[in-house]
Amino acid sequence: MKVLERRPELVAFGSVGVGVVLVAAKLVVGVLTGSLGILSDAAHSFLDLAASAFTLFAVRASRKPADREHPYGHGRTENLAAFAEGVLLIFTAAAIAFEAIRRLATGGVEVNPAGYAFVLLIATLVIESVRAAILRRVGQQASSEALLADATNRLSDVLSTVGVIVGLLGVRFGLPWADSVAALLVAGIIARAAGMIAWRSGDILIDRAPAGAEETLRNAIRGVDGVREVRAVRVRRSGPNLLGDASIATGRMLSVEAASALVKDVKAKAHQAMPRLDLAVAVEGQEQQGDLVERIHAAAARNGGVRDLHNVTVEREADGSLHLTMHAKLPGDESLAQASTTSRALERSIRAELPEVTRIDIHLEPTDPDVIPGQDVTARNAQMAARIRAVVESHPEVKRCLDVELSDRDGRIYAHVVAEAAGEISLEHAHGIESELEEMIRHEVPEVHEVVTRVTA
Repeated sequence: MKVLERRPELVAFGSVGVGVVLVAAKLVVGVLTGSLGILSDAAHSFLDLAASAFTLFAVRASRKPADREHPYGHGRTENLAAFAEGVLLIFTAAAIAFEAIRRLATGGVEVNPAGYAFVLLIATLVIESVRAAILRRVGQQASSEALLADATNRLSDVLSTVGVIVGLLGVRFGLPWADSVAALLVAGIIARAAGMIAWRSGDILIDRAPAGAEETLRNAIRGVDGVREVRAVRVRRSGPNLLGDASIATGRMLSVEAASALVKDVKAKAHQAMPRLDLAVAVEGQEQQGDLVERIHAAAARNGGVRDLHNVTVEREADGSLHLTMHAKLPGDESLAQASTTSRALERSIRAELPEVTRIDIHLEPTDPDVIPGQDVTARNAQMAARIRAVVESHPEVKRCLDVELSDRDGRIYAHVVAEAAGEISLEHAHGIESELEEMIRHEVPEVHEVVTRVTA
């Protein structure tokens, strides 16, 4: 695994070694033959060597984990190296073009198209083709901009070497200006490759979004259950990885725990669509004007003093005004004065949320204790449990009684009942059946102090 992780670094290191050999060989042959084409190719290879050294440094640096000074990691090192490589190559192209034009204008210098020059150039052609293929394959596998830039550079070397070979052949066939023309061709090839590298890496450095990335991310997030709206997404590239942030809207009453779970779901879905994306997610509440009960709960949540708000009823009067009733739970050890202050603050929050409210009635209750002592006494009250089963199964809409458990809490019997009904009925209808069952059990089995009934499909 470590070898695979270091593969881009090893390939970059090997590219530097090959570059050293090629530069030395081209310089020697260029000086011996006097060929501007070969010397320009040597200059090109020398800057390629520097660029390959940049690539090696960038690949090693980009693999470092994020730290305090670089919280987003070191991926941009690769993009910076690729941009620097492009700029260096542009200067190289300009220098070669200048010398070629000067030679053409002054008649040039004598060039010796020796056989060993052709041997070197053909060997260079083969070596650079292999280098380009390896660098491109590893660069694509590792999503390394620096290695891909180096691969593009190698392809320009292949094309420029072909041009130099053609120039030397022209000189051998009695066309002394062919070498300078070949050098101009090399300069053009270098300039084009340099422009592509600098443009692509420059786009990344100025945070240009990858094509289609934002739409892909939006579509992925929209498919997450609980996301009402995708408000904003941004994606930028950093070396082989992507960095992004998204702002999503969900229900205003979502708990902190539920919001955290939603964020995890969003990140998982985004990772499926874009595996190299590191995503930050901001969760916001979405106000729905028609959902009055949710808006009341949101107002209570902003208030902070109320532990639990339930049994909220919204009554619309004939004149269009609203009359609200609700139950609010507060700590049982609070004084009535403290509870009244909290109740008035809650009322102010609700009126700010719903100005059309004319009356608010808040029934205050103490919060339930965290733990209630009790004991399962179903076995020793088997006859009572059987009577409860019979009552439940006598209801015309109950298919069967699934469970009855009796609990003894401080000498009082509490019954917990689970009944099965048709799955196609509405939740509101099921709640009505639960209420009917509880009333029937209290009437037929008066020994039971309290009944909790659940209807399931």
